[in-house]
Amino acid sequence: MAVVGNRKRRAAAFKNQSRNCELSDMEPRIARGKYQVQSRVEYGLMRTNIDTSKLLSSSLFIALFFISANSSAAEFSGYVALTTDYVRRGVTQSDSDPALQLGAELSFKNGLFLGAWGSTIDITNGPSRQRDLELNYYAGFVFDVSNSWQLSIGAVAYDYPGQTGTIDYSYLEYSMGANFNDFIWIDVAYSSDLYHTGRSTTNIELYAERPVGKIWSIGGGAGHYDTSSLTGRSYQYWQLGITASLKWADIDLRAHDTDGWVPIVSTPDRARSRIVLKIQIPF
Repeated sequence: MAVVGNRKRRAAAFKNQSRNCELSDMEPRIARGKYQVQSRVEYGLMRTNIDTSKLLSSSLFIALFFISANSSAAEFSGYVALTTDYVRRGVTQSDSDPALQLGAELSFKNGLFLGAWGSTIDITNGPSRQRDLELNYYAGFVFDVSNSWQLSIGAVAYDYPGQTGTIDYSYLEYSMGANFNDFIWIDVAYSSDLYHTGRSTTNIELYAERPVGKIWSIGGGAGHYDTSSLTGRSYQYWQLGITASLKWADIDLRAHDTDGWVPIVSTPDRARSRIVLKIQIPF
């Protein structure tokens, strides 16, 4: 997602991931090389009564809430956004259609931050599997290590209310990030159990941005999403865009592309190059 102000950059390490990989319409037991996504993986995707990722994320947020309650007063920020396409890690999550997004965050002087983010989506995985809404709950801690460097750690819980079918796509992802002078950001995100398959994924992303004039900035980045434990393959993605920061909104025009599609994570159409226009209004 486009971010508003440096405070939102802290959340970008966990959200700019506007973030979520998707299953393709192909069956989960596709074989690629020595990796086999077999029936036991599909079984692992079945919904259970106890959702480990939701349990862990809830515990994390409760712990951070009590810590925050004893800290200094929080600062609230939020925004609403309209985008022509919701793209995460180079892959569309809204089937190349517009999406409405809403985000809110509490940040504390001691470095803690808590937030929630939501977006309309359109992901179909067969005749009985559909996701129309994505909600993310994130929390973390950011701290300065020098005058130039800032580090952050945290976690994001991805949830899909109203999802249909027998598969539970909700999962938990952990992140570590570094920021150099609000110029370069690097983020490493890890999930130990993507879509309840018992398979892990790792994403590494680098992003840089520079102001051009009073209201303009140019930014670009690239990432590597390692899904080989689940699919036997990985892929690279990149983006390049220009942002106008006005008093009432941020307007962002951005190009996205990947080096190819990956089974289970995307489809050829969802992973193709695209240009996205986004308007984000803070409140």
